[in-house]
Amino acid sequence: MMNKLCYKYNITAIIALSLVVSACGGSSGGTVNGPTLNSPLAPNLPAIAYDTDEYRRNPSLGQMNVHGAYLNGITGNGVVVAVIDSGVTEVPELAGQLHPNSTNIATGNSSDSADLGGHGTAMAGIIAAKKDQASNNNFNNMHGVAYGAQILNINTTSPADCTGFENCIFYHSDIANAYDYANAQGADIINESLGSDTQSSFALLQAVQRAVNSDIVIVVPAGNIDDDTPAGLSDSIQASAEFAYAAWANGQIIVAGSVDANNVISDFSYRAGNLAKDVYLVAPGNGIIVPDHDLNNGSEYISISGTSASTAQISGIAALLIEAFPNLTAAQVADLLFTTATDLGAPGTDVIYGRGLVNVAQAFTAQGQLSVAGTGFSAAANIGTVQNVSQQNLIFSGGAFGADISFSTATENIMLLDKYDRSFSLDLSKGIYTQQPTINIEGFMNNSLSSHYQNVRVNDKTTIKLAWRHDNRFADIDKRYFANHLGRERKAENLRMSLSYMINDQQIARMSSGMSIAEMTEDYRPDDYIAQGKHGFASLLSSSSSRVISYKSLVGKKSSFEMTFATGKYDFAKELFANKITVKNTVLLNRLTHHVNANMTLSLDVGLLEEKGSVLGAISRGALEIGSGASTAFIGAKINFNLSSDTQFFANASYGITDVKQSSQSILGNLSTLKSYSYLMGIKSNDLLFNNDQISFSFSQPLRLSSGDAIISNAVSRNYNTNQFIM
Repeated sequence: MMNKLCYKYNITAIIALSLVVSACGGSSGGTVNGPTLNSPLAPNLPAIAYDTDEYRRNPSLGQMNVHGAYLNGITGNGVVVAVIDSGVTEVPELAGQLHPNSTNIATGNSSDSADLGGHGTAMAGIIAAKKDQASNNNFNNMHGVAYGAQILNINTTSPADCTGFENCIFYHSDIANAYDYANAQGADIINESLGSDTQSSFALLQAVQRAVNSDIVIVVPAGNIDDDTPAGLSDSIQASAEFAYAAWANGQIIVAGSVDANNVISDFSYRAGNLAKDVYLVAPGNGIIVPDHDLNNGSEYISISGTSASTAQISGIAALLIEAFPNLTAAQVADLLFTTATDLGAPGTDVIYGRGLVNVAQAFTAQGQLSVAGTGFSAAANIGTVQNVSQQNLIFSGGAFGADISFSTATENIMLLDKYDRSFSLDLSKGIYTQQPTINIEGFMNNSLSSHYQNVRVNDKTTIKLAWRHDNRFADIDKRYFANHLGRERKAENLRMSLSYMINDQQIARMSSGMSIAEMTEDYRPDDYIAQGKHGFASLLSSSSSRVISYKSLVGKKSSFEMTFATGKYDFAKELFANKITVKNTVLLNRLTHHVNANMTLSLDVGLLEEKGSVLGAISRGALEIGSGASTAFIGAKINFNLSSDTQFFANASYGITDVKQSSQSILGNLSTLKSYSYLMGIKSNDLLFNNDQISFSFSQPLRLSSGDAIISNAVSRNYNTNQFIM
């Protein structure tokens, strides 16, 4: 006798009285309404207004977070789902949804493809019932998971073998032929919501294997528990589905179990078991509204329960993924559903829920390592994962860039690839942080006069200059009213020093630690709001952890030449990043100073700035890295003119050209030579009211980028069929 399969499910008429109908075998589970997609990554397609009455009458859609596909414009359009079942009647919900090559494989006559028992129409409705709220005002109107997909109806029984809901029989030989027919018609997915406690025949296994080799996603039911199911048998999937975990199945056969509206395993559902737990998913299978195949019974919709329904839910979800990402193989589609499922039951994969509840929104987010798409110079560069991409692709536009990152709008739609080679769009401009020009009066007032210096003369040739920061604003109050609190006036921060050595009357050597070039060599106060030393290229050298060496020699009676070499190193905001960002700068400065007369001094600077980890003071990483470093040649001029013994006019200007070291992973490339400048002029007067006071008026332009070009490497579209990118 030939092996046979049959199905069983509970069916309830929506309008009529409740009744239970069973046929033999295994027929056809989600999270509660999930959050909207909040990942920065999403397919670059227009969204669909999904939240309608029609959508809400199928609550399993929200339970599985199917809106994650609809928000990305995905409906299953163009995807063919083969339904191996009792046939599909072209009811209004499925009008225009059936493939023209639908047939009856058992009789060989396409005119026999209409539904003989109602099960096939129910499965097709769960998968692809139309979204037709505008034209269908039936109170029970619903739509399928992938309402844009096409159903290849393969009726696999005959009128003689399907005399009613309780008595449909499916032979293994016919099911094998149905697999081969679906394969020949180019089906993307095979939904076989049939099952039994009998293992599949060798011929059927061979047909299933041929479908696997043709890269088809296959979804089968775990099985329904019957009144006569032996105790313990339902602890693992039905025998008819055991081929799903065979080595040749390639992980692309999914076994569907059922959960109720609370994500609890349905009492009728076979569990995963130890052998099938890695290929077992659950989807809603309780009380699913579906179109009725018989339009003459007074009810156009019925409610069914079973793992058959769960099977159809997962087939519809697979159709959504295939439309959105045509590059996916069948094994990748299944793997995506397995790895993005919501964990239920015991933590991790377990013997009841297997991999968990299908989660469409999560499956539509990028997974694993992200890389730059396209064929440009940054193609395939890894830029992090969804979890850390926002920390690894940044620009902090200090220094010469300031707030003038003119290319930020061009980084709002950058195409990336995830580990499945799927294309996503990411707004990288959110990782660009610009300096906003503000006047911080409070900070200026609080910091005034807090730096102190002390010169200690060691001998006739050697002098040590000590510097520190000391907040003494409340020192008198502390001494007068809080005599026991002696720590405040003694507290010092930012300790630094320099050592000067007079080689002879004509030459002097200096070295310092923690001081900037200007602080060591000039009359410079770092707390001065408009300090001249804060302008120009040498100001890009951080005084933190700096080391400065200089040599100065008189040239004639009125001129001097000074050579300064300085290095600085600091870790930038390391608490923000997974990997520490270290910036190292080196400055070589040559200065010629000429005293025109007692009141006027002119200076000319020629120097080199070498940066590692920054470009003109801007710090960047990942796909937004301006460069891994830069070399800048600069010149500068300065004039000081004493208007009186206490009042001085000053002016300086600088100009530089920068060669950027291109980053191998950045979307910014082919950078031209950058040009930047700064200037400052003003008047300052000392000791107007008190000793050591100062008032200044100035007009300045801090270091600013004036010109430079770069190309942004970005794919603007992708043809999945040819896997070609348009740059």
